[in-house]
Amino acid sequence: MDYVNLGRHGVKVSPLCLGAMMFGTPTDEGDAVRIIDRAFEAGINFIDTANVYNAGESERIVGRAIKDKRHQIVLATKVRGPMGEGPNDQGAGRAHIIRAVDESLARMDTDYIDLYYIHAPDYDASAEETLGALDDCVRAGKIRYVACSNYYAWQLCEALWVSREKQYASFAAVQPLYNIVNRDAELELLPLCRKYGIGVVSYSPLARGVLTGKYAPGQAPPVGSRAERGDRRIQQTELRDESFEVAQSLKPLADAHGVPLSRFALAWAMANPVLTSVIVGPRTLEQLEDNLGALDVRITAEDAAAVDALVPPGEHTGKGYNDPQYPVRGR
Repeated sequence: MDYVNLGRHGVKVSPLCLGAMMFGTPTDEGDAVRIIDRAFEAGINFIDTANVYNAGESERIVGRAIKDKRHQIVLATKVRGPMGEGPNDQGAGRAHIIRAVDESLARMDTDYIDLYYIHAPDYDASAEETLGALDDCVRAGKIRYVACSNYYAWQLCEALWVSREKQYASFAAVQPLYNIVNRDAELELLPLCRKYGIGVVSYSPLARGVLTGKYAPGQAPPVGSRAERGDRRIQQTELRDESFEVAQSLKPLADAHGVPLSRFALAWAMANPVLTSVIVGPRTLEQLEDNLGALDVRITAEDAAAVDALVPPGEHTGKGYNDPQYPVRGR
């Protein structure tokens, strides 16, 4: 495993990051521990979870699983989503961040978090308030690096400016959606990260399963798939015939490498030199083994050109598509 620096920072992480969103439900603790142990055995030293994943159960499982190797793991978690019914039980304001950090530390039974993300922008909290609270947690030794997820380029730029002006801890990494059928991050966010040495830890490299090729236009989703289980986010974001058609068109490229489409799509994301690490979120040990196989796939210039012909750089499939969770705010 070739480890890389998180942007311009000294901590080194594996090119694959183990995502723990499935741990607790639908993946029970026994299977989750086996997945974590196999990932560590394969050289993955980077684990990503969040306080909202299965109402904190993912954090608890991860904490117990890595207890005997805590200092060998770069542990990331997040804050922003609702953790209760009260008006201050969510968001990126000072009150919620300070409490949420302590609660995550307790659930994971650790005294520090390596990388702490703001899970999504909070339009009700200023950058100064959010970054000030994070800085206090860094100075208290509870967090080592701070980061953001699902931020637009202008929001990351504002945060970097505020950190410089106020001498706050600065975002070390950003976590964007990035895959073959969703290349929007290439337009402004990734060039910004390259310029300023911000680590990029992308998520959903398989477009929530679409880039496994399991879905086809006009056909019912396979039994056991996220779409068949009624997963809200895949229904909101990925079930587009245009994406299904791209996935089918990609299969000959994967076949030429002698690998499943899932490995080709994951290798394509890892081949972007701006990316630091790519999050995989296996539900089963078999899915993890398939993910690990992508480390041996080398994307050629011809492969890249073929992908560009299907989905041009900086674009996504489906005219008029917008993610309702992150609405366009320019009008």
